[in-house]
Amino acid sequence: MAFDPRLRSAKETPLFIIGVIFSSLCWLLLIITIVGLFYGGVVLVFVLIAHALHLAHVQGNGLKVSERQLPDLYERVKLAAAKLGIARVPDVYVLQSGGVLNAFATKLLSRRFVIIYAELAQQCEDPRQLDFVVGHELGHLAAGHLTWMFLLLPFRLVPWLGPAYSRACEYTCDRAGFVVVGDLEPSLRGLCVLAAGRLAGRADLQAFSDQRNASGGFWMSIFELVSSHPYLCKRAGALQEFAAPGTVQPVPRNPFAYPLAPFLGFGASGGMQSSLLIMIVVFALGFAMVAPALKQYQKAIAQTAGASYVTRPTTQNDDDSQQLNRDDEDSMDQPATGATRPLTSPGNPPASRAKGTNERP
Repeated sequence: MAFDPRLRSAKETPLFIIGVIFSSLCWLLLIITIVGLFYGGVVLVFVLIAHALHLAHVQGNGLKVSERQLPDLYERVKLAAAKLGIARVPDVYVLQSGGVLNAFATKLLSRRFVIIYAELAQQCEDPRQLDFVVGHELGHLAAGHLTWMFLLLPFRLVPWLGPAYSRACEYTCDRAGFVVVGDLEPSLRGLCVLAAGRLAGRADLQAFSDQRNASGGFWMSIFELVSSHPYLCKRAGALQEFAAPGTVQPVPRNPFAYPLAPFLGFGASGGMQSSLLIMIVVFALGFAMVAPALKQYQKAIAQTAGASYVTRPTTQNDDDSQQLNRDDEDSMDQPATGATRPLTSPGNPPASRAKGTNERP
């Protein structure tokens, strides 16, 4: 069973199409450029190695959910996968995170994983809250977000558009979580758990959703425009709108935030999670494009310098230098008659030895 297209957010598909076109051109540039192809391959290898090492850490230090390990959670994962049309249940791990409330889906080649931080699972008092989290992460797999992850990597680095596509995917997966739960109230509380842990059971859901009205401010707009995830309160409002269309009005962002976001939002946590990877990829792409031009420039400079040396006109200083060189050659041809050579004037015989000198007779 395919993923229900009605669950996709309105902006995801158009941004995906733009992303495929842009990223394909970037990868094509790497392929047709020998230096770029080399550095692109190096970057890809390093990314795969880092990702494989991270998953090795998860597999070695987490609990793998199965019929024997946390069987109740495993059954809920199987049910959620069936509702979203996932034929093969991915590997699910529960892992300590030092207090961080989060979960994520990932893949390595053909293997697919869902990692749930233990602290998040502990904070879900109602199992349906955890169902929403599991459904959200499975939504990334069902919607194919991870299938295109590496292809769309260049697009994800584009200011404004890259983060916007990521946020659109998050809205899509919230809808997948809602489908898994089948009820709006526990789904919204699943979002509240990410915000306040166990206090989610006491949260006023409408008040939480209404917090989005402040998200149109300048600094909140800046932060969100460079972040990969929307604000939790905005996600709550979007989920309400999906469940009951026409009940929630969108909140526009401050227009002055758009041109300034890439410059002022450099410190936003959501926009800087892959800063090292970004620097590596940007360096590789930049070097790939600049290196051939630098080589041609150096070659042209060398040819110009060689031509200038050969065709340099003779000057008066050059004539003087050549004359001195000839004089030196003549002097080297003269036989040595003593420790010193007497000074003579051209065309005149040597002067007589002067009286009173220190020379012996």
